Amino acid sequence: MKIFEINTYCGTGSTGRIAVEIAEYAAQQGAETIIAFGTGSVPPEAETYALRVGGVWDRKWHGLIRKLFDAEGYGSLHATRRLIDFLRLYQPDVIHLHNLHGCYVNHRRLFAYLRTAHIPVIWTLHDCWPFTGHCAYFDYVGCEKWKSQCEHCPQLGSYPTCIGLDGSARNFQRRGKLFTSLSNLTLVTPCAWLRGLLQASSLKTIPSRVIYNGVNRSTFRPVASHLREKYAVEAPYVALAVASEWEERKGLRYLLPLADALGNAYQLVVLGLTEPQIAELPKNILGIAKTANTRELAQWYSTADCLVNPTMEDNMPLVNLEALACGTPVSTFATGGCPEAVDETCGIVVPKGDVAALADAVRSLCQQKPAMQAACLARAEQFDSLRTSQNYWALYREVCK
Repeated sequence: MKIFEINTYCGTGSTGRIAVEIAEYAAQQGAETIIAFGTGSVPPEAETYALRVGGVWDRKWHGLIRKLFDAEGYGSLHATRRLIDFLRLYQPDVIHLHNLHGCYVNHRRLFAYLRTAHIPVIWTLHDCWPFTGHCAYFDYVGCEKWKSQCEHCPQLGSYPTCIGLDGSARNFQRRGKLFTSLSNLTLVTPCAWLRGLLQASSLKTIPSRVIYNGVNRSTFRPVASHLREKYAVEAPYVALAVASEWEERKGLRYLLPLADALGNAYQLVVLGLTEPQIAELPKNILGIAKTANTRELAQWYSTADCLVNPTMEDNMPLVNLEALACGTPVSTFATGGCPEAVDETCGIVVPKGDVAALADAVRSLCQQKPAMQAACLARAEQFDSLRTSQNYWALYREVCK
């Protein structure tokens, strides 16, 4: 079997790692996989799969029209033509789409090819973007325009950022027609929460199923760490918050009052910050820059007595699963698929924005980590990336019959 995945990243970020894990499992089954990607570096272990789409100037021009005209997916004409030329030569048995936003592929040109190629297509929705007119999530602002007609978008400044004309009404109509134009498309969501939204959206007529995101338990597992000594952490308990990017929706603003509420017995560590964000932190919060080193991430998860996830809108964030795989309980807001990852044996879910409840959860879980570690590991086993890859492999075989 020949598999062709398309994603913004290859081997980095949560979606990039998921794409590579699927490819690695498929290789074990004797299949061949190529991952076409738009941006970012490629780690050595992923280079065998990687095919870069377009170049720097393709993305810059695409990024410019997105910012000025809210035109994500309207650029990259020549890059997408070259991608399609490659697909015609490669002749994959199945095409697996991931994130199509990121200014690297032209949607109309790609879907025009997919309609005539007669190749089964699977599309994993890692966020809500495919059925909105602009945003990747809408919980934070309580918007429900995506159910009928997006217009006058209240989140133009959020990813994918636009500082010019509002194109949400045009985009909503275009995506609805374009993304429902394939007769051989199967949608996948990484949690039941997103599938529920999907079934109320313009894409509700497309067959869909849930395949949970998975965590690589050979990478994320309890490990020895000297991070307490390295950063001179003297507090009895460490509460850890992790994000690849601490944008507004990730809830950084809730961590500031949380640190005050916890007091001196708890060291709050925030990982994934920019240098300006670190400079603005109060002294009772330890800020750490973003790292792509999974070994270091596993050390931080193992060091922590509790993971704090204050995200206000999300899908099935891997940070929850990675912490559990390292034996660390999770405190999180009731956001997206977070409650599907955590149960009472391995964490506590509290109402969104309730800092007092979050502080109580952190105190309780930090003190209970030794007793909860086995339950955390057992819960993580249910979300093993091997199981995720096996489910995708079964789906590939199903659609290729």
